[in-house]
Amino acid sequence: MIAVMQKWTRMLCLLLGLVLCVSAMAKTEPEPDDDDGLANAEEFLPVEEAPPPPSLLRAEQIKSETFDSFPRGGPDSIAGLGDWWLSNGKICVAVSGVDHHAGIVAGGGTLIDVAHCERGNDQWTYANILTGLAKETAIPVSKVSALIDGDHANIVTVGEGDGIRQTVTYRLLEGGESLEIDVQIERIGEGRAVQMSGLFTLYSQRALTPFSLSSYVPDATLGFQHPAIDRNKVSSLLGGMMPSDWNILVGADTYDTQISYGVQLGSAELIKANGSRQPLPRFLAVFPDYSLHGWMTRPLWFQSERLTWLSLLQNQFMDLEKGERMLAKFQVLLGGRADVASVTDQIYNGPRLRGYANNFDVSVAVWDQDDRPVTQSRVAADGSFNIRLPTHVQWVKMQATAPWGQKITRELSLADARNDSGRWVFRKNGRLKLPSGIPMSLYFFGFGDTATPEFGNDLLGFTEQGVSLPGMLRRNRIDLAGVDSDLEQIDLPPGQYRVLTARGLEFDVKEYLLTVVAGKISQLPIISPKRIWHGGDWHSADLHVHSGASFDSVLPFDERLRSFVAQGAEVLVATEHNRLVDQRGRVAALGLDGKVQVITGSELTGMSRTTKATTTIGHSNAFPLEAKPMEFAGGNPAVENRALREVIAGVREQAPNALFQLNHPRAANPLDEDLAFFDHLSVGKNYDPAQALDSDNNSSLLEPDPVSGFRDIDFDVLEVLNGAEFAVYSQIRDDWFSLLNQGARRAATGNSDSHGLRSVVAAPRNYVYIPDSNKTLPLDEQAFVDAIRAGHSFATTGPLLAVTLRDEYSDVGMGDTFSGRRGELHVQIDGAPWVSVDTLTIWVNGAIYRQLNVAVGDHKVIELIVDTDSYVVVEVSGKPGPVYRALMPDLAPLALSNPIYIDADGNGKWQAPRVMN
Repeated sequence: MIAVMQKWTRMLCLLLGLVLCVSAMAKTEPEPDDDDGLANAEEFLPVEEAPPPPSLLRAEQIKSETFDSFPRGGPDSIAGLGDWWLSNGKICVAVSGVDHHAGIVAGGGTLIDVAHCERGNDQWTYANILTGLAKETAIPVSKVSALIDGDHANIVTVGEGDGIRQTVTYRLLEGGESLEIDVQIERIGEGRAVQMSGLFTLYSQRALTPFSLSSYVPDATLGFQHPAIDRNKVSSLLGGMMPSDWNILVGADTYDTQISYGVQLGSAELIKANGSRQPLPRFLAVFPDYSLHGWMTRPLWFQSERLTWLSLLQNQFMDLEKGERMLAKFQVLLGGRADVASVTDQIYNGPRLRGYANNFDVSVAVWDQDDRPVTQSRVAADGSFNIRLPTHVQWVKMQATAPWGQKITRELSLADARNDSGRWVFRKNGRLKLPSGIPMSLYFFGFGDTATPEFGNDLLGFTEQGVSLPGMLRRNRIDLAGVDSDLEQIDLPPGQYRVLTARGLEFDVKEYLLTVVAGKISQLPIISPKRIWHGGDWHSADLHVHSGASFDSVLPFDERLRSFVAQGAEVLVATEHNRLVDQRGRVAALGLDGKVQVITGSELTGMSRTTKATTTIGHSNAFPLEAKPMEFAGGNPAVENRALREVIAGVREQAPNALFQLNHPRAANPLDEDLAFFDHLSVGKNYDPAQALDSDNNSSLLEPDPVSGFRDIDFDVLEVLNGAEFAVYSQIRDDWFSLLNQGARRAATGNSDSHGLRSVVAAPRNYVYIPDSNKTLPLDEQAFVDAIRAGHSFATTGPLLAVTLRDEYSDVGMGDTFSGRRGELHVQIDGAPWVSVDTLTIWVNGAIYRQLNVAVGDHKVIELIVDTDSYVVVEVSGKPGPVYRALMPDLAPLALSNPIYIDADGNGKWQAPRVMN
């Protein structure tokens, strides 16, 4: 009977629902045999609800006692002690402490780290609030606090200046999928007018790649195709200020854990003193190195989604009145892949688009029926993709791109829920087996109808004014360090190739012809490049090298090491921007002990404008320094809101024996006018080498700090030759001569300033003389630094020098002092067969003393006669031949010696050729 009742009860469950079902089932359970009533007592006890799961919200300052509990991680993670942590268990965020300068604004309170907590994938750089849309008018943060309130956690920053109070709230909800940012700007007193404000997001050299999207003006969606905006032309700026709310920043795909960010300015409104609210015009301006989400201070006279000339005219009269405030609301979404779709899948609510490619490195781009960019996706490991689309899309154009450049385009009408775009079949490639155990670089060039291959293409198709801007890893070169982790094979499209194998400046270059057949594995009889120059105690060094730990690089350090060893270089000084990272352990991890040495340093990068440095301090390197992993930015020396002399003093206090190098003091096409120190001297004056150091124009270099006594001119060495600024070499050389002429003895250096793989690392490089070192590594760091400071080195992009000044009593080399008025200058010029030279220039006191025609292998002896104390510098130059141009297309053969000083009267004291007034 009971069984029958249970059967009917289960049937009724289908009709009456779960609650009645549970009640009926309980009533039809068989009664117990005992009748004391105790067995059923539990039915009358109150039901205890399961306790809620513990909250994962955190909002607190990072302190030493809890340091290990903060899951910091990723190439751009810089938060440390004293910074502020915000987390909900999914998203982890860091805001810099008040005294931790970050980005282009002096002071803290900056959003510095954004990542998935469990993936350690931070690639966020900096985001600064610009009240007034200029870094010199930004409001400095004076207070940071943390608060957990119910289901949300907040970090709040507050700053005041010029009658403005700025409050920024960073908020995470329990279980939330986005970071909320509220920016409130309130007028509390008299001060400068506030006309525009915005969120400035930095990603120099496309460390993140911007894809702009407008949810309210679809035609303003640009995707990866952006206009070129000239910041000095109002019409160009106006054309680039788009009515877009979403800026999707695609992270690099070079790391094991990937990420992308979707930054939306959801709204901006004016809140008047009486509480009434009015929406404000907003815009997005995207540049290759940064983006600006902006809004105006008051509604427009004539409402328009797009800004016009009339809008900019009205802007000149805008300001906040006392008691009024603006409120801008942002959100940041995090995607788990290095593509747009990982973010737009969270934005769009329309149908899905599916497909499958027979290559797992393919990128798929999508446009709608109006030819507007919709999204972009990388395929999964099995070649599949599954993309969410907007609701309005009825038809799409799709383009799938393979790493070797092959493109397949299709059009598809969205007819059903599945929307299967089918199988995308790319042609079958061949493979090349690479040599093993041999450090070298292989350069590939298409032969005949075969295109030159490109490795490291991010496949995003980023353009500016229709011109493709390749990423920093895109090149036609494969680097090998001769270790187990080197690539074993590479894919190449069928065809014929010219292959050059090289190993830097001290080795010859071999050429091979390669035929690749689809579906076949090819192998070349490659032999190790032959060393043509044995430097003895001269060691090659690049004192200015970047990797993914810099905010403007996406190159993993292991790949940086590999490229460095492939170029036959020995000492790598790691100089990440405003950050100390000790990478020395990676040398042993890759099996490169004895082949390369890493020294920890930093590029001290001035980006903010303050009263102490009205046009920043430019860029300088300091090394060796000790990295402190628990501290903000690894314990980097303080940079912002200081004069250069104060930065020098800070480095001396932190590391008394460190070398201080003034980097690229001139710039050909700088990102901004603050980049190169000699272009502004921190005071808005261009250094004039024709004037004395104590002239009105140049005298700021000599002003002593009242506390330390250091001056802006008290750097140790000057980077005269910079790979990225090769075009302004002669101007910097003349600047250097003007310093030497006036007694400022500063050694010259030459460095690559390489950030990726597109530019060759260790070109230019220095050759540093370390006696009795026997060409072995590691070198003593202090001996290495002392040799550079003393000028026992020369800089080169190819030619190799031996320079001495001799008489019957002495033989003096670079950096040292010769005694006497007459001597023989011996110049030996060597170089690899692919490096050609034609001109030897002898400079005495910054003027040409002799100029001779030369060739590699020449040994020239020049009689040198001077009447007064002097210095002599040797320069060798040439024109790039076809092989040189193939290896280093942005450089030309050049070598520059450091001075040999001449004590003409033999009194033991060297006096500068010119005496200041």
